[in-house]
Amino acid sequence: MWCRVLARQFTLCRKLLCVPVSRRIFVTEQFVIPFREVGVSTSKMAANFELVCSAKANGVIPVDKYRSNATGLTVCIAQVEGPLVKGYFCLATEAHDDDGLPHTLEHLVFMGSEDYPYKGVLDLLANRCLAQGTNAWTDTDHTAYTVTTAGSQGFLNLLPIYLDHVLYPTLTDSAYITEVHHVNGEGEDAGVVYCEMQARENTGESRTYLEMLRSMYPGHCGYKSETGGMLENLRTSTSHKKVVDYHKSFYRPENLYLVITGQVKASDVFQVLEPFEKKILSKGSLPPYKRPWQNPIPPLPASVTHTVQYPSDDEANGMVRMAWRGPKSDELYDIPAIATMLEYMTDTAIAPLQRELVEIEDPYCNRVSHSLIENAECCVYLHLSNVPSAKLRVLKDKVLSVLKGIAEGTEKLDMERMGTVVHRQILQALNHIEDQPHDTVAFHCIGDFLYGTSIEQMTERLNNINYYRRLAKEPLEFWTNLLKKYFTQASLVTIIGEPSTDMRDDMAEEEKQRIEAQREELGETGLRKVEKMLDKATEDNEKEAPTEMLSSLDVPDTDTIQFHPIKTASTHDKNAMNRIPQFPLDGLPFTFMLDHIHTNFVQLCALLDSSRVPQDLRPYLCLYIEVILESPVLRDGVFVSHEDVIRELAADTLTAESSLGVGGNRFACGHFAQVVTLALKLEMEKYTKGVQWLRELLFQTQFTVDRLKIIATKMANDVARQKRSGAKVASTIINDMNFQSESNIHASNMMRQHKFLTELLEKLEGKPDKVLEKMNQLRALLTDPASLRVHMSADVQKLAGVGSPRQPWDNFISKERLSEKTSPSELQHSYNLLKPLDKVSAMGTIVGVGAVESSFLVQTVPGITSHSHPDLAAILVFIEYLTALEGPMWRQIRGLGLSYHYSIKVTPSQGLMSFILYKSAQLVQAYKVGKDIVDEYLDGSSDFEPVQVEAAISSVLSSIIEREESVGDTSMQSLLSYFRGVGSSYNRDLLAKISKVTVSDLKRVGAEYFTPLFDPSKARVSICCNPSKVEETKAGFEEQLVVMESLEEAYKDED
Repeated sequence: MWCRVLARQFTLCRKLLCVPVSRRIFVTEQFVIPFREVGVSTSKMAANFELVCSAKANGVIPVDKYRSNATGLTVCIAQVEGPLVKGYFCLATEAHDDDGLPHTLEHLVFMGSEDYPYKGVLDLLANRCLAQGTNAWTDTDHTAYTVTTAGSQGFLNLLPIYLDHVLYPTLTDSAYITEVHHVNGEGEDAGVVYCEMQARENTGESRTYLEMLRSMYPGHCGYKSETGGMLENLRTSTSHKKVVDYHKSFYRPENLYLVITGQVKASDVFQVLEPFEKKILSKGSLPPYKRPWQNPIPPLPASVTHTVQYPSDDEANGMVRMAWRGPKSDELYDIPAIATMLEYMTDTAIAPLQRELVEIEDPYCNRVSHSLIENAECCVYLHLSNVPSAKLRVLKDKVLSVLKGIAEGTEKLDMERMGTVVHRQILQALNHIEDQPHDTVAFHCIGDFLYGTSIEQMTERLNNINYYRRLAKEPLEFWTNLLKKYFTQASLVTIIGEPSTDMRDDMAEEEKQRIEAQREELGETGLRKVEKMLDKATEDNEKEAPTEMLSSLDVPDTDTIQFHPIKTASTHDKNAMNRIPQFPLDGLPFTFMLDHIHTNFVQLCALLDSSRVPQDLRPYLCLYIEVILESPVLRDGVFVSHEDVIRELAADTLTAESSLGVGGNRFACGHFAQVVTLALKLEMEKYTKGVQWLRELLFQTQFTVDRLKIIATKMANDVARQKRSGAKVASTIINDMNFQSESNIHASNMMRQHKFLTELLEKLEGKPDKVLEKMNQLRALLTDPASLRVHMSADVQKLAGVGSPRQPWDNFISKERLSEKTSPSELQHSYNLLKPLDKVSAMGTIVGVGAVESSFLVQTVPGITSHSHPDLAAILVFIEYLTALEGPMWRQIRGLGLSYHYSIKVTPSQGLMSFILYKSAQLVQAYKVGKDIVDEYLDGSSDFEPVQVEAAISSVLSSIIEREESVGDTSMQSLLSYFRGVGSSYNRDLLAKISKVTVSDLKRVGAEYFTPLFDPSKARVSICCNPSKVEETKAGFEEQLVVMESLEEAYKDED
């Protein structure tokens, strides 16, 4: 289903986490003190706010919109059920250059405010309050600041503090230097924003996307701007003064839109806003305000085609984007209509574009995706991935021929399938309200804020399901006319993304020469000067907030948090087997886990234990999980084609997914990697059919040579895309260093799979029967009753009203497959498949990838192997203390622009602890700083501050509560609890343990578990960087790093 924010491929995020605060406060000049609660009448405190309109989002979630007649502030409150309250504080922003002013300003907002003039104090306060920091994103047409809290208490206390940062930030020179861009004492460019943009500016995806927008919006138009900032602009054009002026232009109360989702009262919101509104009014009047994005959009006069090169290690496969002007922002019916049309064209293997471009022996590409960007005049585009270089320039004509064929009737549009697509869109709309309610409502509200022109439009946006119900009744002519209007008879922008090894080499050399010239120009005196400037800026930024300010906010109580109710039953627990009377589980011949939860859907998940799969069959697992949903089945002795299977499955389900592990994706395992997962989600009326589908897909799939060829080719071609990702490459290498060949993590390695699939395609030409035999052997092992586990979540009471929930399962497994007694197999956990140190050929590996400009590092050591481990709570708090927003690593690694992302993770299911640096501009220095920070807390040279320990505990509590944000999340936690070997109350119990962690606990677990993390004799490390940085990076590390010449060479001779 179309979503306005997620449709944008390169929305910039400040960080990966989110946070809140606690108790209402007044502010003195130097510190914050709690105020005495006094009686304030609701009528008085709400006097400034008038109700603009009310609606129910898709008939489920009440939404009220208010506007202040004193300041122009707009507040939109959605009563989303569940434990969380979220805030989205949005400002419309417009830029007409590539200086990145919206993005740089977004970063600087968090560096202190008028009433809280200390860098990071917002996050430090928020970290005390059942939250995990604040966050923000920059989009082309707006900037949004976000926070997520457990319960409303922390949210209400943080709200005025947060808004003070948004409207009245300090915006100091010192903050600009460290956060945006600077030159360090080595003559190298750095800064948090610079580091972030360096990691993505020259990727193929980013270069083609930007060129697409530049071509789509010619002339004077902000939609063509790189609002994140181009590197050259950040070095030479962007300035502190420009950022300050930009803030004055756009950060005004009448341009500030507060979307609040969760269980919070409007009267409480208005009460905490009252003193803040008084502050706004005390500032006096502002210059006249002009709403952004009001100028006419220049037309797209004719079709254009441009070729964009991007750096790459090979030139085998490129990419193509094809884009058209879509509807205007007030043509609200055409927007979902186009999204539905594109879904029809691309959604499954039988969709016209997938069928003609991908599902053939000699494919034009391996994937066709679509997106719609809501602007004043929208942009609609197709992204065609992994296009063989020989077909880059013929692909456009092939796509157009498919679109024209349907528009002109040469190929008749399948109205039955279109009905299925529309129905799925309706189900998706309902599913989003249930599983992603906060974001779903917020994104609709933000779209209305930016482009809405009437109260009616907001109501329509929030009830987009009505559009889909109307679309279900449209005739054939509506759809063909839509194709003609927006696609076949409209101007087209085609961007050909061409990989180039020459560009890779030239860019590396040019960057090297640029830095050398910069050093030369600065000279020794200049280098010392910029170093002093940076040191001074760092010193200014690191002035600590008074303890009174930080400790004035109490950590909220978790006892009042409202979780989603759930009741569980399972065959592996005799006491809980018949806990849900409408669905007794006794007598089922396989393991069954049942969740009764308030939902409108049924989730069926088959979990197949692959532990007994022999080594010669294990490489087939990745192919198996892709083939299983797109192959023929044998139904009651009748062969059903793969086309009919795909068509019928789409009609009967909302989603159908398969993976290695729970939540995995192609070439990457999810949780509990030795499990093969097949999951269906469907509406309650299709429950019996859903069980039948699960049975057919597991037991009656017919593997065919044609389908195996097409899907194996599609998978193999996808490796070219994945190996351009530094993060993917680094994780691929470290997984190989950590896990034995019996592990699915080892078997799913993208390079190993590429070699296997290439050889398999040759076998399918010469000896296809042997391949089919192995696939059938694999299926027989996986679907043995002892290997099968089923997890189901539903509103069992509602389901019982439709029919017997138990009955469809009675014959799920045929009698001939059942032995007299079936006991569930013992699942192998990944931690049992770790390589011993003496089996690791090298403790450190580094590889250069030409498509990568920044650096990526993953370092691991063995860790705890149980989610019930008594030290887990203290380990989580220790990690949070070091890595929290505005914690030691944030300030010294991220804050100094050394690495955009850093983290420490503990993964009991894998038995590992990891230290991670992603998008690092100065990897060696970032690593050394990270090591020093850990060492200082281990040897006692840095003390654990009680106030910050409280904040870390609060932040971890928030992360645990956030695991159960929606009903779907709650059910997922229930499933994971089975594999973790813990009870259904695990998260609640963990909250209690975390709350009791002490400083002495932190010191104890630090010594035991964190000491090995940077020990070169125990830690394994993988690094991916640009080839030009391999030698200097290797030289900067104390331990011996083995240089991998290339990914291809490393796996070429492997058996």
